[in-house]
Amino acid sequence: MKFSVLKRIHFIVIIFLQLQLIFLYIVRQNPLLVEKYYSNAFYPYFFNIYKSLLNNISFSIGDFLYLFIATYLIISFLKIIKGGFNFKYIITKILSIISIIIFIFYSSWGLNYFRLPLNKKLGYNINYTEKEIENTLNILIKNSNHLHEILTNNDSLAVKVPYNKAKIASLIENGFNFDLEKYDAKPYLKNSMLSTPLSYMGYAGYLNPFTLEAQINSKVPKLNYIFTAAHEMAHQLGVASESEANFIAFYTCIKNLDPFIQFSGYVFALNYCYNELIKVNPLVANKEIKNLNFGIKENFRELSQFWKSYQNPIEPILKKGFDSYLKVNGQTHGIKSYDEMTSLIIAYLQKRI
Repeated sequence: MKFSVLKRIHFIVIIFLQLQLIFLYIVRQNPLLVEKYYSNAFYPYFFNIYKSLLNNISFSIGDFLYLFIATYLIISFLKIIKGGFNFKYIITKILSIISIIIFIFYSSWGLNYFRLPLNKKLGYNINYTEKEIENTLNILIKNSNHLHEILTNNDSLAVKVPYNKAKIASLIENGFNFDLEKYDAKPYLKNSMLSTPLSYMGYAGYLNPFTLEAQINSKVPKLNYIFTAAHEMAHQLGVASESEANFIAFYTCIKNLDPFIQFSGYVFALNYCYNELIKVNPLVANKEIKNLNFGIKENFRELSQFWKSYQNPIEPILKKGFDSYLKVNGQTHGIKSYDEMTSLIIAYLQKRI
């Protein structure tokens, strides 16, 4: 009797999975509806409820959730081995779990992947010429050099952020300002308890889509910490696109009153623009980068050394998995979508030249 009821529940959940896939196909085609009714109406209200429940808890509930899921999967696998291989039951159970996860994921945060693109809302032309990339890189180098000299009084020294990471988080939370668009919520940040695994996976942070906590890898260097914190907070406000979250991180950092926060915004944007120009014209890119202060290059070397110290054979496999996840959710260039912030930065700066 019990097995029969369970079987019926699994059947209903699997039917629901098919209905969800049809629904997701429809909403993909209607970004204006997603923008109006989900991203700007339901999501801010939903997020503020979660924030009121979780913000005052110092540790990450999301990390515990992932540990619980991992433990559950291991125990389930061991039970399958011990109890014999019932193919039909296993497939049914897996599909049931997938159905539940998809429902929670897309209802709590994931539908933001299908909202109206930021460039359309801001009226930005995201097509650009080689000369525009070069001009943008030049602007970013000049601003980075200017801030660097203010912060170090020596163009050969790397910038050392004097704040602890709790202070950095507070500065970004309180100064988070994307006034190009209105958000009916205020973000917040938590250090991940899984920072060491995240380092080996090659991730500086992540948004937990089930608890809506912006998680950051507490081990990353402070300049990386600043930009990542702003990036994950943008996700927390409902900006799912990686390129858009990067652009908002850049914007809110350079608008911050603190020069160290501003510096992080400029140098990370500079790095993305340099990488874009080097694909198009390596000679011009390398000529421009010679104008960058030696001390800033030292900052980049420190960041590179940090990530190299955690390199391992599993990281590329995990990155491929994340790449596939992004592509499934409408980011056609997958993990390369991060680099597409360049088009938004160029459009933003061109409007101000």
